[in-house]
Amino acid sequence: MKLTDSVYLVGSGDAGFSLTHPGDCGVFLVDGGGPCALIDAGIGLEPERILSQIRADGFDPEQVSHILLTHGHGDHAGGAAALARACGARVFAMEPAAGFIREGNTEALSIDAAMQAGVFEPAFAFETCPVEPLTDGQQIAVGRSVLTAIRSEGHCAGHCCFLMEESGKRVLFAGDAVQCGGKIALQAIWDCDLQAYLATVRRLCALGADVLLPAHGCVALSRGNAHLKRAVERLDTLALPRNAIGE
Repeated sequence: MKLTDSVYLVGSGDAGFSLTHPGDCGVFLVDGGGPCALIDAGIGLEPERILSQIRADGFDPEQVSHILLTHGHGDHAGGAAALARACGARVFAMEPAAGFIREGNTEALSIDAAMQAGVFEPAFAFETCPVEPLTDGQQIAVGRSVLTAIRSEGHCAGHCCFLMEESGKRVLFAGDAVQCGGKIALQAIWDCDLQAYLATVRRLCALGADVLLPAHGCVALSRGNAHLKRAVERLDTLALPRNAIGE
């Protein structure tokens, strides 16, 4: 599903557009004019459906050279190993999430807690894979496209957004940091940090994104920053932005 000149939605579960496995987050393909990148990798159950979407949009999975993970939760990083094998891609994430994924530390990734809460189906099993660490502000060139890693703590440790310039517009791949409507994703896990989250909301708003591409729910192909401003306006009244978890 083509969204912008160079961005395609190739994975999305039932918390989005129901293109692929119900548990998948939004998986975005960035066309670098030859080499491509995936933003996030889905849950890892039926990864072939994501590969089919890549082909349906006119790309060969072997064009995917980079898999950039916003964070290590199961619905975002569970498919990294399978897609990396299929595509021959390198996987990147910000620390400490990168280390947790490499080690298969399902407790630190809150996958154990999610399984106990019934968030993931019993068939889910996290597969480790090599992950290269990203630093805040690091630029990743994928063909003609350049993505900047933005540390965005709060939802969990090591959460990262990616910012890209396209045709004079700023495209923000927001992961689980901010959704359309100015919603955030606070949840009762060990590394969800409210104060860090509030700072992240303000930092992301200051980026002035034109296009907002969250990992769940709808996307904003224009006026993206209006959604971030809505969250900041709530903070300015000492209220919290609306929480997408538990709705």
